Amino acid sequence: MFINDFLYIIKWWSMFFAVGVIFLPLTWLIFKRFFGLGYALGKTLGVIILSYITFLLSIFSVAKFSLANLYLYILVSLGINLYILYKNKNEVIKDLKNNIPEIFIQELLFTSGLLLWSYVRAHQPEIRGLEKFMDYGFVTSALRSEILPPTDMWAAGNTINYYWFGHFVTAVLTKLSNIPSEITYNLMLATIMGLTLSSAFSISATLFKHISKNGIKKHFFIAGIISAIILTFAGNFHTPFYVLKNGSENYWYPDATRFIGYNPETEDKTIHEFPMYSFVVADLHGHLLNLPFVLLFVASSFVIVSQRKRGSFDNLNLILPGSLLGIMFMTSTWDFGNYTLALGYILLFSELQKNNFRLLKTAWDVGKTIIYILALGIIVALPFILKFESIAEGIRFVHTRTPIWQIAILWGFPALLTAIFIYTAKKLGKKNSTSDIFILSLLAASWTLIILPEIIFLKDIYIASHYRANTMFKLTYQAFVMSYLAGGYIIVRHITLQKDFYVKRFLSLFWVIVLFSILSYARISTNSYYGKLQNYVGLDGAKWMQTQYLDEYNIINWLKENAEKGDVLLEAPGDSYTDYNVISSYTGIPTISGWYVHEWLWRGTPDFPQERVNDITNIYEGSDVILTKSLLDKYKVKFIIVGNFERERFKMLNELKFSQLASPVFQTGMTTVYKVNNEV
Repeated sequence: MFINDFLYIIKWWSMFFAVGVIFLPLTWLIFKRFFGLGYALGKTLGVIILSYITFLLSIFSVAKFSLANLYLYILVSLGINLYILYKNKNEVIKDLKNNIPEIFIQELLFTSGLLLWSYVRAHQPEIRGLEKFMDYGFVTSALRSEILPPTDMWAAGNTINYYWFGHFVTAVLTKLSNIPSEITYNLMLATIMGLTLSSAFSISATLFKHISKNGIKKHFFIAGIISAIILTFAGNFHTPFYVLKNGSENYWYPDATRFIGYNPETEDKTIHEFPMYSFVVADLHGHLLNLPFVLLFVASSFVIVSQRKRGSFDNLNLILPGSLLGIMFMTSTWDFGNYTLALGYILLFSELQKNNFRLLKTAWDVGKTIIYILALGIIVALPFILKFESIAEGIRFVHTRTPIWQIAILWGFPALLTAIFIYTAKKLGKKNSTSDIFILSLLAASWTLIILPEIIFLKDIYIASHYRANTMFKLTYQAFVMSYLAGGYIIVRHITLQKDFYVKRFLSLFWVIVLFSILSYARISTNSYYGKLQNYVGLDGAKWMQTQYLDEYNIINWLKENAEKGDVLLEAPGDSYTDYNVISSYTGIPTISGWYVHEWLWRGTPDFPQERVNDITNIYEGSDVILTKSLLDKYKVKFIIVGNFERERFKMLNELKFSQLASPVFQTGMTTVYKVNNEV
């Protein structure tokens, strides 16, 4: 088992290594002034380009989403990168030779993250619980869809009306690697950890390097490592506060993300998650899939301000961040707004400094640049937007707010970083570098995103005590990302500016204690969820069904072998977060209706799933054969499942009539798969 998993990991790693190498010339062209040439960012850049080309050609029905076409896109990309290499051969080779140790460190960080989280996930790899059925269903639906958008596995006849591009990227990598999707689901989680570690390291080390080309490399390295580790593994002050108060044995790790409204209990329940929690619970959501894209955007934003030509921004440097805004719209739509805001601060603060605080000129320069970048983003996302119906219902003012003491616990670490950095910036005065201004911009964006849910919220289907939960979740997640990414730079900058030896030692000890306190979350949460890593199961996310739902497991495997493109199956619809609709989720074959509240959210009304549930009830329980046949035809159903979930959901199940409408084609245990007859 372990050997098979390791071989999968090697194959997966080799694919990413190859993508990074293929796109190395383009990466060098964009990030050649970065620490280690921005090598870590090349993997994300290459994956995005290959995925977007596939997406664009497929959504316009120009070319199918197929392995053969993926190979073709790789060949074209290779040709373009070889041309870049040919035009800049001497400079590229020289830079590569001079940056071998830095490149090795970034590859080591990526590989370490991939190996570490693959090993951890192998102790509880189940694609089950929370919203994993949804996430996995998006991936399997994409894999079955030759033309995009992917079919909605829980609303036959419709496409997914949610942000799904990150799941499509997972499907692209699954198809390219030829590894089963139940394995790549877990490998993708580990990959995001590896990309987060290596990309955060590259960005933070670069920011420190930019202060002085003659700086001490050790400082670049330490700044990068601190940012990489705390962004990936740290929590907030909730963990040390309540561990000291109640003891670690009484600490429940989700409480760090469900604090406001829960302790004490109030009618204002919110969500404030962060990357380590996401890695632990292992839902492959859009905000987690977007994390490497976010870091690439931050890096490309620094390129804009650090390579600004006299009098104006270089339009070529605006193409990547503008395109990435479009990618983010399709992957995690909230982040389109979050990082437009962040870029606005970055450009504003940078221009204010360069224009000697002339407001009108700054407003003009920043305004036209933002419009240009936004236009690029919208153009990139337009094929997605044209096939997407917004589910938001407008902006409203909040009627509850977070107590200051709870904000202090959740955001105490960013507050400490901010206070220290403002003190440092004031001390530097006019000596503040481009990197200092960039960090200040990230902090300003972070605090704006923290404050906004205390003023406004985006109305959706979540009401009553959870009305601002989603807004706070999506905004403060990125506030965490930006402020913790800035952490390594701020800490090392603070310490290295001190001249007194003992002050440096004291500050070093102080920061070690602070970092240790927030990093304790990683150990506590991992041990709690994964049972202290005592039971190695393997990377197969579907294996759990062999002991708990063997019938469904056998049906899934049978359908994978026998179902054709365009087929529709019928299974019992279930409530969200349950084990219902496992077959449609694991195969990507659409059913008439799946998780009720999720379809309500995606379609903007409960009427949509309710009508379908009523029809399904008639099919399973009704005695009218003609009506049943008409309903099966209405949704073009080919396979009817009659098993454990169906008998549980429909107490008056009328299986006998199916013998007049369909033929049994697969039997396993107490479950039968019927194939609907073409003529009755």
